[in-house]
Amino acid sequence: MQNPIVADLLWRSLALFLLIGALMGTAMALLLLFRPQLLQRVNRAANHWVSLRSISQWMDRSIRTERWFYRHHLVLGPLVVVGAGYMLLYFGLQLDQAAALRVLGVYVANQQLAGMLLQALVLFALIGAAAALLVGAVYWIRPSLLRGMETQANQWVSSRQATKVLDVTHDPVDLFVEHHAQRVGWLLLAASIYLFVVMFRWLL
Repeated sequence: MQNPIVADLLWRSLALFLLIGALMGTAMALLLLFRPQLLQRVNRAANHWVSLRSISQWMDRSIRTERWFYRHHLVLGPLVVVGAGYMLLYFGLQLDQAAALRVLGVYVANQQLAGMLLQALVLFALIGAAAALLVGAVYWIRPSLLRGMETQANQWVSSRQATKVLDVTHDPVDLFVEHHAQRVGWLLLAASIYLFVVMFRWLL
């Protein structure tokens, strides 16, 4: 049940936020009309570009852990086999599907759809457990057989190349405002005054 006091407080906070925004818009409009050069200098200082490529360089590095895993395959391999075997036993024999269906029915109203989702979940878990059991057994007994698969799976794809096109400044709006400072100033002033009047009357 919605609390009217909380709702009124949230609406008034939003109105106050818009009221402050209207005052700031009015100040910016006056600067555009009478001192556009000052606003341009402030805008250039505020729009100082900080490239993320130098920051992402530290994150765009692979961490090699294969040597540690291969060195401890006699310990980690049995753990993977035991975990996969437990999943096979649980989802294959011990899972109470009626209880699971009741829990899933809380989130999915359609019982038929809930049953289909449960069957898909069980099937996915069984396939994953069987694959993990096979990989764990190979990793335990003869881990060298996994090196070819691991080499193919560990091909590094740098995210810096994919995000390079995003790390570029786009300032057509700033140029438009600089070239049409008077018109934008009058438009912003009218919109800010209108918003201020509406929000002020609503708060009273």
